[in-house]
Order: sequence, then C-alpha cells, then structure tokens
Amino acid sequence: MKNKLIPLFIVLLLSGMAETYSQDSCKVLKPEIAGKYEGGCKKGLANGKGVAQDTDKYEGRFKNGLPDGQGKYTWANGDKYNGAWKAGMKNGEGTLMYKLNEADSVLNGIWANDTFVKKIVPPPYRVFIARDFDRYSISKVRDGSKVSLKLEQNGMQNVNVTDFSFHADNGSYQTISNTYVYSQVNFPVNIKITYTTQNKLKTTYIHPDLEITINEPGEWEIVLTN
Repeated sequence: MKNKLIPLFIVLLLSGMAETYSQDSCKVLKPEIAGKYEGGCKKGLANGKGVAQDTDKYEGRFKNGLPDGQGKYTWANGDKYNGAWKAGMKNGEGTLMYKLNEADSVLNGIWANDTFVKKIVPPPYRVFIARDFDRYSISKVRDGSKVSLKLEQNGMQNVNVTDFSFHADNGSYQTISNTYVYSQVNFPVNIKITYTTQNKLKTTYIHPDLEITINEPGEWEIVLTN
C-alpha cells in the first residue's frame, strides 16, 4: 500500500510546485510597475484585481498583464491618477492629481490612449461599492477638510464590530469617542470601509463594504447603518 501512495504523493507535490511557480511567474508588462505583483493571474499574465509596484505603483484591475478597468496609479514623483484604464493607458473617465508650480492641482475628465480630451465637472461624491447596509448616508455638513464615520445599529452605536478597516488615501486618522475621523484631507479622496458585524436581528454575520470617492472639499459625515 505504501508503494502505491508514493507516486500519488509525488504527483500532488509536483502539481503544487507547478501552481506556485505559475503564480510566482505572473508577469506585468508595464516596466514601471513590473518589479512586484500580487493578485489574479491568467496564462502567466496579471489578470483581474491586483497590485503592482516598481518605480511606480498601480492598484486595480488588470487584463493581459496591463492595467485595464478601474484603478489607481501613483508615479514616483507623487502624481496620481484614479480612473479608467485600457491596455495600460488612461482611457475613459478619471482624475489626475499633480503638482503645478508646487501647488496641488486636479484635472477631472475623459482620457483616450493616455491623452486628455475633455474636462468634466465631477459629482460631489461617487459610490463604487455599497454592500450589506440597511442604509447609509454621505453628507457635507460644512466647509473644511475632514471626513468622519459613524457605525449605527437599531438607533444606537454599533459596538458589535470586528475586522474593522477605515482607509483614506490621505489625511490624518484618529478616533474621537464613537466617531472615526480623517482630518487635513486633500480632495478628491478615495475611501474604503470594511468590517464584520451581526445583522440587526442578530441571526447571522454580514460583511459591510463601502468604497467611495469624495471630490468636493468640505467637512463630510458618513453614517453606516446595519
């Protein structure tokens, strides 16, 4: 019996090694971000959601080894583009944040083959993902440079929360009482919020997920209710 099991063990071992090798050899075809890659892979090329980094960094969707779909690109000099990509080039609606004469500048519009073709006025905020909420609100309460978050359930603070993550791509983070706050925010700002909690009937666990971009400067309040 032992002798029959040995070949099977070798086959499984080699299969696992081949799978690992395939993932390790997954390539990104844009040299500026080809140094390190983590994410989906298909036929040896980055495919699906992933993060690639070298002198520059890209986080978002890939196809055939190149940025394709929604994603955020950060250049070595600190300039950032958040928006649509196709075949490794800016293509579609997006926002470019860059320095002009040492001042922060923002360009919102439509891009084609890496070329800016049309300026547009973005909405105050845009929701990309909103999952597992009874309701949510996103409101500008006054002028300023702050984003605050409250978690509620059955009319009270939701204290039954685990695996909590509140991430903004800039600003200074702190917790004040039952409110989570990013201050000194530069807009537009991309925000991702995830956590685990019970539903309001306490019958099952859910995994709320919110991803938004706030374009308009101000003091903003996000309230998530489960």
